[in-house]
Amino acid sequence: MNDFLESRICRLTCVAPVHIGSGEVLKSFEYLYDKARQQVYFLNEGKWAQFLASNKLLDEFTAVLGRNGNFSRINIWQWLQGKGFSAEDCDEFIKRKAFLKADLSDKKGTLNDISTGVCDGIGSLYVPGSSIKGMLRTGIIFYLLEHNPGMKAKFCKEMCNALQSGNLKRSLGALSNKMEETLLAYKDDKGNVHKLLAGLQVGDALAGDMAAEPVSVILQRVDGSTYGGRSNQFEKHLPLYWECIPAGSEFELRISMDRAMLQKIGIGSIEEIFGYCRSFMQRGLNLQEKVFGRRYGVLFDEAQAADCFLGAGTGFLQKSLWFSLFADDGEAMRELKSFLDQSFRQHRHRVLDKDISPRTIKLAVSGRRQQMMGLCKLEVMHNA
Repeated sequence: MNDFLESRICRLTCVAPVHIGSGEVLKSFEYLYDKARQQVYFLNEGKWAQFLASNKLLDEFTAVLGRNGNFSRINIWQWLQGKGFSAEDCDEFIKRKAFLKADLSDKKGTLNDISTGVCDGIGSLYVPGSSIKGMLRTGIIFYLLEHNPGMKAKFCKEMCNALQSGNLKRSLGALSNKMEETLLAYKDDKGNVHKLLAGLQVGDALAGDMAAEPVSVILQRVDGSTYGGRSNQFEKHLPLYWECIPAGSEFELRISMDRAMLQKIGIGSIEEIFGYCRSFMQRGLNLQEKVFGRRYGVLFDEAQAADCFLGAGTGFLQKSLWFSLFADDGEAMRELKSFLDQSFRQHRHRVLDKDISPRTIKLAVSGRRQQMMGLCKLEVMHNA
């Protein structure tokens, strides 16, 4: 083995549900929802079409869709039951199953659109290495900025200028690229530019033999707020459903680093990188706990078992380094309120962001249990 290469088998544990979106969003006529069993069945499209054709149902199915402009009201499972088909009859075209863990009104027989998770060829959800490496990258940049106050202040000033620019998205994107080029690249004696994170290789996190069968859960997106309004409802259930990896799931992955490259920025081990990610996570949690701790204190206690956030629905503070650039939380709040107000005018940030910006905490709700979305723990197990 290369003496400069450190390669470890690591374990990723989902402390809370995690949604890594595949980019596919299914409408209610593109999956089956079994309300009695609280299960969602995802379809193999080719076999589903064959099933409809072989049972002479294709024209009728098309007609049903044509009569219902609002697809969210169509329950194909109930339609099939009305035709006399059982769950066993549907096994031939069901690709995988997921358990519904969201509270759903008894009056509604369907779900809304479902954002599906990334899965492998046999239907098991997994966490792509690219998602994990992106999170590690953020932790590394956070560490480098914290240990270089001058550079941090310089980028903070540039960010404030970007927030005042006419093209906010482009200006911040350019600044993000500049930060990465400055902190995570170097020139050799010949003037060639090398990207240091090329020395960090992260494999996909797979369940492997640790899971007896593919399992996923369907959760509704829920935002917790400090503003209850006239109805005194502090949790807002949004019409968005995600296929998630359930809490407690464990995955294995290989992470390798070129020590010679990463030592140029002071990184000595994979364990150190995990520590940087935990420090970044704690920064965001500390800010939120000052505002949400009284109402959601148990959630913050549970979060101490995690090292990072992964996937969708984890909140602005856990994805962005902008807040971390400020030495003063008050200044950060003022600038980011302005940023969010410009970016999301319909959300009324200027009116509602009185305590923290953004003003919501992202929740995974299963029955009576509430968790923060996307909490994960990382551990080095042994050498690869």
